[in-house]
Order: sequence, then C-alpha cells, then structure tokens
Amino acid sequence: HAIIDRAGIQMGAMYRLGYKNSNCIACPKATAPSYWARIQRDFPHAFDRMAKLERELGVTIMREDARRHDNPRKLWLDQLDVTAVDMGADEPDYECSLMCHLASEQI
Repeated sequence: HAIIDRAGIQMGAMYRLGYKNSNCIACPKATAPSYWARIQRDFPHAFDRMAKLERELGVTIMREDARRHDNPRKLWLDQLDVTAVDMGADEPDYECSLMCHLASEQI
C-alpha cells in the first residue's frame, strides 16, 4: 500500500472504504462474517442479492470462524447478526516484508 501511495496512485475504492482486500463487491469467495457485515452495511443491495442466491442454490458462503479450516460452522447470510460481529476481527492483516523493501529500493 505504501509503495502505491508513494507512486501517487490512488488506492482502489474498496481499500479506501477500509476493506483489506479489493475483491469484487459481495465476493462469493469471502467467508468472513466481518466482511459480510461490512458488505451489508456498505452495499445492501449486493448483500441481499447474494443472500437470496445462497438460498436458491442451497449453499452457504460464510463460515463462523473463517480462520478455522478443519470444520467451521456454516452460516446463512440472511441470518447474519451484524450487531454481534467485530467488523475487523477475521480478515487477514498484511505486513510489509523484505519483498516490499526490495521493491521500494528498485522504485
């Protein structure tokens, strides 16, 4: 992010809204309740579309704990209680590494 900022390039809209990834809006690959709570808040029509599609297809996208890969409990989007979700808890944080430093040096 810092490299892009220093280059004078504006971050994508999803990053400017505070999302940690710039996926498509209401990304069907996203499983974190915090992501879906933010989508419900920021893009209610997209959220509703995905919630209806889940029910039509009979599959769930969201997982109770997106970090657990062994057997997390599946949750329906239309049953999400946004008041009970920590909206930053389960998306991965990104840190600068040696690769970022090397890229900065080349720039």
